[in-house]
Amino acid sequence: MAKRLTRKLTDVAREVESTLKTHYGVTQKELTAWRAAAQSSPHSFPASHMVTIDDLYIDYEVQRDVIHDHVKNIMKKWDPRICSPVSACQLVGKSTIDTYDGQHRTIAATILGYTELPGAVVTTTDPQFASLAFEMLNDTGVRHLTPGDKHRNALVRYKLGSRDIKNVRARAMQDQFDTLEIDLQDKGSRNSPTLRGDNDYFFSHFKYAQKGIDIDPKGQVLFDVLKAIKETFPIQEEIDQGVFIGLYELQRLAGEYNVKLPQGWMKTLLESIKPTFKGSKLIHDKAKTQWEHKNPGATWSAPSAMSNFMRELHILSGGKLQLPTHGPGASMGITAGNVAPGLFPEA
Repeated sequence: MAKRLTRKLTDVAREVESTLKTHYGVTQKELTAWRAAAQSSPHSFPASHMVTIDDLYIDYEVQRDVIHDHVKNIMKKWDPRICSPVSACQLVGKSTIDTYDGQHRTIAATILGYTELPGAVVTTTDPQFASLAFEMLNDTGVRHLTPGDKHRNALVRYKLGSRDIKNVRARAMQDQFDTLEIDLQDKGSRNSPTLRGDNDYFFSHFKYAQKGIDIDPKGQVLFDVLKAIKETFPIQEEIDQGVFIGLYELQRLAGEYNVKLPQGWMKTLLESIKPTFKGSKLIHDKAKTQWEHKNPGATWSAPSAMSNFMRELHILSGGKLQLPTHGPGASMGITAGNVAPGLFPEA
């Protein structure tokens, strides 16, 4: 996993400025104009102070409808230290204060019995300000936390002493990748010269990795899946997620149907397929081709498709593993001769 360090803000800002110019089409002329406009703005930052909740209003011509689950989660995990100030504005001559950001934490605080909370209140004569501010805050393309963000935070909390189950499992998951020298990171980070991990191999699908820990919290199943793919296809930098989920699903089915699989079965399976399809990504791509041929118009189902495709290829190659299946209706059609045109390389 790539090392993520605490860095000086001004250093990061200089790097971001350079990247914006190099990769996002921002010119020095634009940047100079934006800087001049910001520095000459007639407005100052709003002062933050405690606001009486009874004075607050929410304009639903501007705001989204309440997301009740969000309010519930805020209340369950309430900590006033991380209740950032509500953003609001007050029109000159009016006594009411209209919120434009923070309605959920404001509602949660009210239900929890608070009578005031911190707020950054803008005084303005512009009746459109709340609408403009709401749109700017919520339409900037800022992402929600990604699975990678959540995983890194869980690792930090584990390091700081938390033994909550999700943090323990995050640590167990990361240990498997570290032992096998495989970076767990999304493709955007992998392609970044500053965020790219140090290892030659990487896997980008955090949710699939978590499935491996869910089925076996100690990490052995996850370890076996990663090791089998890495060792069978050693010249491929990316651990293919389709082949990963296929092996995982076969292991899950084996547990569900009480099928005993021999030690090392994952590598045995992949090695039986490799003479036909030399790369793991090729196996994934060919599975999609066969799925579309066998199930025209059907939505791709990676667990069913990949596990059954790999199982049938193993049978076709003369393999002896007794691998589980989702049942006759889930057949990919290969062993029955219903093969997509051009699926197999010509002899």
